[in-house]
Amino acid sequence: MIIIPLFITAIEDPHDRELLTEYYTQHRYTLMYVAQSILHDPGLAEDAMQEAFYRLAKNIKRIRPVPKQVRSFLVTIVKNVSIDILHRQKNASTISLDTLVYDPVDPVNTEDIAIQHTEAEAVEELVMTLPVIYSTVFLLRYKHDLSNNDIAKLLEISEAAVSKRISRAKEKITEKVTKWRLGEDA
Repeated sequence: MIIIPLFITAIEDPHDRELLTEYYTQHRYTLMYVAQSILHDPGLAEDAMQEAFYRLAKNIKRIRPVPKQVRSFLVTIVKNVSIDILHRQKNASTISLDTLVYDPVDPVNTEDIAIQHTEAEAVEELVMTLPVIYSTVFLLRYKHDLSNNDIAKLLEISEAAVSKRISRAKEKITEKVTKWRLGEDA
C-alpha cells in the first residue's frame, strides 16, 4: 500500500491530483536514491523527496513537464532541494556548493560523448558534470523550457540568481568544451 502525501490529496482539481499521485508512485524511489546519494541520510532524503513533490504540486497549474521528461524534471528539483538542505545544515560558511557535484552511476567520459550520443544527449551529459546549482537551472531552462521566473518560484530563489547561475553554467560548459577540443587537437 502506498501512502500518498497529504498535500497531494488536498489538491482540489482531480486531474492534477491524479497526475501528481501517478508521478509520486512512479518516481519516489528514484528521487529517494538521488537525494540519499547527496545527503547520505534516509530521513533527510525523504524530506527532500517530499519537498520536491510539494514544490511541483504548488506550481502544477503553470508547470506541466513533458511526460517523457517528468523523471528528469523531478530529479533536477530533488537535487536542488537536497543541496538546499545541506546548505541549511552546514551553514553557508562551512560548505562550498561549487564542490558538490551529483555523481551519476556511470561517470561521463567526454571523449565518448561525441561518438556514442546525439548532440542533445552529449550536451546534457556535459551539463551533468557541472555543480548541481548550475546544472539544475540550466536543465530546467533549456531541457524543460521553463522561464527564469518559473524556475525562481520552483527553486525558491530570486530570478536574478537564476540568470546568474545560467550564465555561469554556460561559461563552465564553454570552458569544458574548449579544454576537450584542445586536448583532442593536441
